[in-house]
Amino acid sequence: MLTFNDNKAGMNGLDKEKITKVIEENTSASYSSFSKKQQSRIEEKVLEIKNRLQTATREERQKSEILMENLEMKLESSRDLSRDCVCIDMDAYFAAVEMRDNPALRTVPMAVGSSAMLSTSNYLARRFGVRAGMPGFISNKLCPSLTIVPGNYPKYTKVSRQFSQIFMEYDSDVGMMSLDEAFIDLTDYVASNTEKKTFKRHRFGGDCPCWLPRFDENENTLEDLKIEESICPKCEKSRKIYYDHVEFGTGREEAVREIRFRVEQLTGLTCSAGIASNFMLAKICSDLNKPNGQYVLENDKNAIMEFLKDLPIRKVGGIGRVCEAQLKAMDIQTVGDMNLKKNLYPLCFTPLSQESFLRTALGLPGRPSESDPRRKSISVERTFSPTSDFNILLEEHQEICRMLEEDVRKSGIVGGKTVTLKLKLSSFDVLTRSLTPSDVVKSLEDIQKFSLELLEKEKGKEIRLLGVRLSQLIFEEDEKKRSKTITEFWNEKKLQIQNLQGSENVDDDDVIMMDTRPCPICGTDVENRLDVMNCHVDECILKVQNDDGPELICVSVENKSTQKPERPSTKKRKLQEKRPKAKKMVTIDSFWKKSG
Repeated sequence: MLTFNDNKAGMNGLDKEKITKVIEENTSASYSSFSKKQQSRIEEKVLEIKNRLQTATREERQKSEILMENLEMKLESSRDLSRDCVCIDMDAYFAAVEMRDNPALRTVPMAVGSSAMLSTSNYLARRFGVRAGMPGFISNKLCPSLTIVPGNYPKYTKVSRQFSQIFMEYDSDVGMMSLDEAFIDLTDYVASNTEKKTFKRHRFGGDCPCWLPRFDENENTLEDLKIEESICPKCEKSRKIYYDHVEFGTGREEAVREIRFRVEQLTGLTCSAGIASNFMLAKICSDLNKPNGQYVLENDKNAIMEFLKDLPIRKVGGIGRVCEAQLKAMDIQTVGDMNLKKNLYPLCFTPLSQESFLRTALGLPGRPSESDPRRKSISVERTFSPTSDFNILLEEHQEICRMLEEDVRKSGIVGGKTVTLKLKLSSFDVLTRSLTPSDVVKSLEDIQKFSLELLEKEKGKEIRLLGVRLSQLIFEEDEKKRSKTITEFWNEKKLQIQNLQGSENVDDDDVIMMDTRPCPICGTDVENRLDVMNCHVDECILKVQNDDGPELICVSVENKSTQKPERPSTKKRKLQEKRPKAKKMVTIDSFWKKSG
């Protein structure tokens, strides 16, 4: 069996062996079989790595060392210590929202989810080994007094929108990684914020337990503290509201304290934060002072390397059970070990993995394509009793697609290029099937259509989990940055024309008609229609022949000339001035400046 994973805030110092034993005793035979099969695969990979290291020649090791030295030099040249990156992580978010709205849950171990699966647990429940991703019936074995509350995801989404508005005041490009986690680049804000700020603070006390945040009765009373007493409209008990003021200074630490304060004042919920030179490090730091704390890692290479030296590899995002086992096969336990043994990577891993591990060892973020803090995909999945009844699966599939389309719409996402179907069989084996249509998948109909194509190919399988994912996302903000459509282009031109009408600064010789082309003979602007242009050119040719004598003139009306037409003579300009003026006109300079 796989060992219990306690790499989560609030789970330090637990008896892993005892918890693992309880999990094993209450696990179904099918899952036990799956776990053993999975463990067998991991052990095979571990054995391959050990054999590869034993058989590596001296020349191979030397070549590997040179390769990693060159890669390290390349990666070091990209190190950026000028940024103030912050990862904000709400504390036990789903559980915290439920405890806020139901005071009776604040003093008992509780979790959000169902008997099939938990979404999260509060810190009291974590002391018993109860964590997200664990079946509820097993959690009850670990903690018989556990209270499980059904999830209310529309409510969690609503609250998430509230505090994300605060984040946007500090970074307009804030990346919401999930409902409860955000990446904020404070660099510009810190540089421009040179004055202290004072905020009014409110806290609650009295017999009423309904409202958060709570006032600490043992706190030293401040001079400006004001108390307002009333009756709570919820529980009808006496309520006290304590008002005072809080001042925040300048700098990134103070800015983060300010953000966390404002989130708690607005929602009654606490959050923790990590501050570092990149988001990879900031995310690690956000877990170190939970709950309701923050950790700052200095923007200095030596400080970063010292911080990583003793950090367990499992604390790094992206390193899971399999990767952990492979690294431990190389006797790598900490990120510091990853740096010491980096020369072994080319002997055992692909170039992509080599670079990824070295970036982690050096405290550098992922590749540029991976450093975009915005989410890479969006998905919805459901667990249910194993079934091969396709009608039941279709019902689940339709509801999952509906929920996914709603999440896409609410998340500022236009659509995705790839649709992925995820299936977990009754044997607990996981299958994924992907499809990349020619057009972006945007609508509910598209999501249902393409994911159903994939699902129909799996008929007859007994399935216990079904999920649909959109990846290679296109965001609304990206769409706005793309080239304007033709309609948008001409609408803008019309607006320019209207603004220029009647302007005294616009000279007649500097204007062109928007719906015309210059005649290649006389330079006169002619309506941009082939029949009109041909007729006009014929007249010009005849006139030139009459004025200047017979001369062969070759004209190609259908092909646009790339040369600027010559300025017409005084005689020709007079002819041009007799023509009616266009009502809608724009200067050439203005036209091309906007078009370019």
